Amino acid sequence: MGNRMEKAQYIAIIILRLFIGILIVLSVARMNLFLLVMSFFVLFLTFLPAIIGKSFRINLPIEIDFVLTLVLYLHYALGEYNGFYVRFSWWDIFLHTGNSVILGFIGMTFVYILLITSKIKAKPILVATFSIFFAVFIGVIWEIFEFTIDQIFGFNMQKSGLVDTMTDLMMDVVGASLIGVAGFFYIKNPKPNLLHSWALKILKGIRRESKD
Repeated sequence: MGNRMEKAQYIAIIILRLFIGILIVLSVARMNLFLLVMSFFVLFLTFLPAIIGKSFRINLPIEIDFVLTLVLYLHYALGEYNGFYVRFSWWDIFLHTGNSVILGFIGMTFVYILLITSKIKAKPILVATFSIFFAVFIGVIWEIFEFTIDQIFGFNMQKSGLVDTMTDLMMDVVGASLIGVAGFFYIKNPKPNLLHSWALKILKGIRRESKD
């Protein structure tokens, strides 16, 4: 079952990357240099987990590649390129809330790894707080990125400006808080779940690479 799921995610990653690649071709056909550069940049980001894993000799779970590629596709290919942010008022809130949950989970996973390997000692409230701050920090960086792109290239990633930015940040806090609260109660009463599974996969990958 596990191998089938991983294979399905791998195929999905390839398909999503192909769709993003099509946007590169369309950008060339439209002679839109900005969208061409952005499409190349987004496609590059989908390979980031593989680049990080190879650079630091860590065999990251395929789920990280899948989630990152899916989020980038939803945000850029559908949201920005195909105008879902304008056509559907709930699209921005949906993505920012979901993204903050994912980022909070990733932040908590890495702290959890340090806990179970006795690299650090921390109370559950500190772990939960870190995961929230981690997700919100990434959200702030993203808003700065959107503002910079809009100012330099005249794009409209922020849509309604300050209202859009503040709404996004509030959704970031909501999503991150949800995973922070869930992580707090899990660490207080640990039992096998997705957090534990991811942590073990990453640890197994690190140990495999270090032996090689």
